[in-house]
Amino acid sequence: MKRAYWWLGVSLGALLVATAPAQIVYSFEPEDLHGFANNVPAGWQVFRATLGVTHGQYSMGVSMPANDFQWLGSNGVRDELLPYLQVSKKLLLDVTVAPGRSVPWANMIVSLNDPQLEWRQTRFSFGLPRTSAQSATRTVLLDLEELPLPDPNVAWFQINFGMNAGAAHELYFDNLRLYRPACEMLAFTFDNDLQGFRITDSEGNPQPGITLSWVAGQMRVSNLGGFKWLFNGGGDGSVPNLAAMVRRADLVVMDVTVISPPPAGWGNMIVSINSPAGWGQTNYVAEIALGQNTFTRTVAVDYRGVALPNTDTPDYCLLNIGINSGGPMTIAIDNIRFYRRAIVGDVNCDGCVNDIDLLQVLLEFGNTTITPADVNNDGVVNDIDLLAILLNFGSGC
Repeated sequence: MKRAYWWLGVSLGALLVATAPAQIVYSFEPEDLHGFANNVPAGWQVFRATLGVTHGQYSMGVSMPANDFQWLGSNGVRDELLPYLQVSKKLLLDVTVAPGRSVPWANMIVSLNDPQLEWRQTRFSFGLPRTSAQSATRTVLLDLEELPLPDPNVAWFQINFGMNAGAAHELYFDNLRLYRPACEMLAFTFDNDLQGFRITDSEGNPQPGITLSWVAGQMRVSNLGGFKWLFNGGGDGSVPNLAAMVRRADLVVMDVTVISPPPAGWGNMIVSINSPAGWGQTNYVAEIALGQNTFTRTVAVDYRGVALPNTDTPDYCLLNIGINSGGPMTIAIDNIRFYRRAIVGDVNCDGCVNDIDLLQVLLEFGNTTITPADVNNDGVVNDIDLLAILLNFGSGC
């Protein structure tokens, strides 16, 4: 009996150390921050920090001067990164703004580098949080689908962040992890029509300089420039289950195709949630265009901090999309979905820790590959993962 209690104590201790979602790529625990702390550009600082920690004990702090684009490079250790990207080339990264900071814009591009395929970088940028107002941490989706991967036995493999901001900025990065399609909740598909989206307000007043149309199963938006809203809600303004999805997620995700890029080279997006709880729009701005490039990519907007419906069945719940561009821009939007908030022990990401999750861990017991059944992310599916399911059984249900 004493031995059983000892095992329970060790297992509980391990759970307290690691309770983030499985499939974490970098949690920025080592002193060299996976190489990012080495070879820092002049005028920049990259340092180990405790602010903005969303997994483990440390985050990566980055202090940058205004309008100074620079690359931060990782250490090139192949097996720290490449096996994860072979599972998914979409990553999630938690980014926290230092208290009191506010800048007009901040973004980054990402590159991969190895001796086989050499340097290649995204043709688009990813918006970084600009302000510490409201909740200071935002999750950024890094879509690297367009960047090819080398053979698994390549000698070294590197990920690099190219960063810039419109004023001196300080950010904290943590919990780089795999994006899981299983966590998506589909809201709008545009298979047949615009599903209630329009460019007039609730009183029917039009917005000049923008057109909205349904083209080949997508919502096509042509904006002459400046900021415009795409309002949701036709008829009675309701979308089945939208409030329930909004309340269980932090990210709204959509596929965006840049058909005609703006001449000024930039375009971006925010969203708002409108319900009886009030109108709440995001202070996180997602980048949707860069330069004269055309492409399709997955865009995510973190809407934490805005007013959310108090129940799953309010009188109405609307998702509105605000777009902005430096001149004429045409984009297509498709497959709007919500990314479910993580629950410890929810292996299949259906929002409920139950028998299905327990069975998945049992079926994969002893597995040492990258899998969500490795709940505590220690590299093996074992008793500790089973205990995590049992301790959280019923959560979210």
